[in-house]
Amino acid sequence: MAQTEIQSQNRSQQEQTTDLAELEAISDRLWQIAQAHEGNPTSLLQILRVLEATHKRIRDDLFQLALPNSRHELFNVLRDIETNGGWPHIYRMKINEICRYLEQPEEVEEL
Repeated sequence: MAQTEIQSQNRSQQEQTTDLAELEAISDRLWQIAQAHEGNPTSLLQILRVLEATHKRIRDDLFQLALPNSRHELFNVLRDIETNGGWPHIYRMKINEICRYLEQPEEVEEL
């Protein structure tokens, strides 16, 4: 029985490594897409909205349903959140932060 558990753990670790590599590839591709829209705030804002919507769907439709019912398992999840960087959060700029760009003097084009 112990051998089966070890094999199961090894498969789980291999799957996590594969998932991590896939997520890194997706992250790299998202960065490339964003860079392709550098200087276009409307396109970049749309990318941020898609990321936020995806975050919300994963949180609401998958993560919350996957939370454990036992106090011990829930403690393990909370400990992981605390140990590995806290709760994932998508920061939103405040309007006053965006308005600071209006306060900067405009560059004058030289002819």
